[in-house]
Amino acid sequence: MIDIKRFESDCRLDIPLLDAMQLSFVTYEHLSLTMEAPLAPNINNKGTAFGGSIASICLFGGWAVATLAFIDHDIHNTEIVVFRNEMTFERPARGLLSVNAHIKPDDFEACLARLKAGDPSRIRLDIHVDLFHDDERCATMKGLYVVWLK
Repeated sequence: MIDIKRFESDCRLDIPLLDAMQLSFVTYEHLSLTMEAPLAPNINNKGTAFGGSIASICLFGGWAVATLAFIDHDIHNTEIVVFRNEMTFERPARGLLSVNAHIKPDDFEACLARLKAGDPSRIRLDIHVDLFHDDERCATMKGLYVVWLK
């Protein structure tokens, strides 16, 4: 079982921006990670969430859900980086940001099988992230990440 608070602590040591954004992990299960961040450290001059914060949180969420998914399947030696992403900002976020990053099971299983087979190439993995405020989706990210074994 994954200790999500320990993982969060390790991420905070490696990525100081997480402290500045006050991003916290809520749950991880079944290829889905939920995180939260308050508006105050992520605010812009219009009183809404800064687009740069939203993009950073979503990009990090994609990396984090993939990392947790592989750890959950006993693979601890992956390198995961974003290759391409597409952000859509649907409406302003005016309070607590709730983020859900998830991987489709079929996509993950295909990537996992290639890693377990020792495939040395950089394997592409689609990851989807939705950012909400008050149960209304405010932004989405479609990320294409690449994964390989160290």
